[in-house]
Amino acid sequence: MKIAILISRVLLGMGFIIFGLNVVHPFITTPPPPAGSLTAQFVAVMVPSHWMLLVGILQLLGGLLVVVGRTTPLGLVLLGPILVNILAFHIFIQGGQGIAPGLVFSIFEIFLIYAYRGYFRAIFTAHALPTLSEDRVPHETLIAQPQR
Repeated sequence: MKIAILISRVLLGMGFIIFGLNVVHPFITTPPPPAGSLTAQFVAVMVPSHWMLLVGILQLLGGLLVVVGRTTPLGLVLLGPILVNILAFHIFIQGGQGIAPGLVFSIFEIFLIYAYRGYFRAIFTAHALPTLSEDRVPHETLIAQPQR
């Protein structure tokens, strides 16, 4: 299991580091979308507005946090919404075309969320209470300690 977690972390993290860097400073060439297509309209709005730059920076940051290891849960939290948007883009705008990498990265993400589930347990509580002070943390919000 430890080897599968390490491989998933490296593949997910490096994928987002590479593609995040490509958004920030393009080095992988892609053909332009067909003129007038939904993809062309999407790119025409997202790129000049610098929205994609923000997404690229978050991809890069999330990938780095996942690869580091000690910060993997935070990296997964950053990458989760990005993956949802990648899947939504390919399903709704491109009609499913080119969805394979997004699905593979989503599988890695889900596997790693399961592997680090102790750190996410507090998010899924049905009885959340506010933290009144740093000395008194409600028992529902305690996070499981990592196994050594």
